[in-house]
Amino acid sequence: RWGGARHADRCSRLHHRPAFSPTVLIKHIYRHPVREAELRAAAEGASGRVEEVDRERALEDFLVFFEDMYEELGKFGRLEALHVCDNLGDHMIGHVYAKFADEEEAADALSVMNGRYYAGRKMEVEYSPVTDFREARCRDFDDGECGRGGFCNFMHIKPVPHCLVRSLEEDCDEGRRNDARRRAERDRRERDRRHRKKRRRDGDERDRDRDRDRDRDRDRDRDRRGDRDRDRGDRDRDRDRERRGSRDDDRDKRCRPCPPEEVSSGPGGSGGGGAGSSSPSRDAQEGGG
Repeated sequence: RWGGARHADRCSRLHHRPAFSPTVLIKHIYRHPVREAELRAAAEGASGRVEEVDRERALEDFLVFFEDMYEELGKFGRLEALHVCDNLGDHMIGHVYAKFADEEEAADALSVMNGRYYAGRKMEVEYSPVTDFREARCRDFDDGECGRGGFCNFMHIKPVPHCLVRSLEEDCDEGRRNDARRRAERDRRERDRRHRKKRRRDGDERDRDRDRDRDRDRDRDRDRRGDRDRDRGDRDRDRDRERRGSRDDDRDKRCRPCPPEEVSSGPGGSGGGGAGSSSPSRDAQEGGG
C-alpha cells in the first residue's frame, strides 16, 4: 500500500522494488516532534517522562521543512504530490513521498538527492511503487481520528495549507522558467562563442591562404624576373661574344701577311710584265758601253 514493509529487510515477503517510477521516497528525513521529544527525554534520563510537544512550534518547523523539500525537489520538475508521513512506526516515521509528472524528472531527483544531507541527516532516496496515494493513505486519519494512532500501517499524511502549496508551485514554475531562460541564454552565448571562434579560425585560415598565395605570387614574380635577367644576360653575352668575334675577324684581316707577288712589286711597277721589260734595256746599255 505505501511501498514498504513493517519489518523492512527482515520481512519474509517479496516486495516489489521498481527500477523506475514517477514517485521517489526519501526515507526517515522528517524529524517527527513526538519522536524528537522521546529522544530528548531518553538522553536526559527523565525516567520515561516525555515533555509535551509545542504544537505551534512543531507546525512552524514542519511548514519550514515542507517548503525546503518542495523548493529543492521542484527544481527537477513539476510535482504532482509531496506528502510527509505523520506515522510513528519505525518502518514509516519521517518518510517523504514526491510524485513527479515525469519519470525522467524523478530519475534526476533520485540521482542528485540520494546521499545529500539535510539538517545533518543523510538522505536515502529510492523509487517507490506508490503512484495512487488514495489507496495508500489512511481515510480515518483524514477524517480526523485513527484508532491505531501513529502506528497505523496506512499513510498518515500531514496536512498542508492549499494556499502554501499553490504559492510554492507558482514559485517553482517561475524558477524552472528562469532556469530554462538562463540555460537558453548560456547555450546561446556558448554557440556564439563557438561561432566566433570558428569564424576567427576560418579568418586565420583565409589569411594564411592569402599569405601563401602572395608568397607564391612573389615566388613566381621572382622566378620570372630571374628568367628575364638570365635571358637578358644571355643576350648580352651573345652580343658581346658577337662583337668580340667581329673585332677578332677585323683584326685578323688587318694583320694577315701579303702574298709574295704583292711584296716584290715596287710602287711604280706594273706587275710581272714591267720587270721583264727592264732587263733588255740594261743589257743594251751594257753592251753599248
